[in-house]
Amino acid sequence: MKIGEHNADVASLLSRHHVFSAVFVTAFNPFGHVLEPAHNAKRQCLLIDHVERAGLHALPGAGIDPKGKWIAEASLFVLGTTRQFADALMQKFEQNAVVYVDAAGLPCLLWHPVYR
Repeated sequence: MKIGEHNADVASLLSRHHVFSAVFVTAFNPFGHVLEPAHNAKRQCLLIDHVERAGLHALPGAGIDPKGKWIAEASLFVLGTTRQFADALMQKFEQNAVVYVDAAGLPCLLWHPVYR
């Protein structure tokens, strides 16, 4: 996915799962502070548990920096989320932003509520 570019494959995926939106999120490197791999892995496990307890289905992924400055971050593509749930994830897991995707497959950057 690329921010601002419709993605037909993502739209099809959402449709197959009968959901109208999704959020791509990680628990790595809270607010951009680089952590040790083991600490990031523990945080990611907490995110996975949180999403499962919420009763949502998530697909594993990786956030890849196109400029290559950041290493790939393990992420989740959480299906059937709302913007409010995305905000809650950013607050709980200390993320500056997430990628929110609508039913048309349009990914947009959703900033942490404090930055809006």
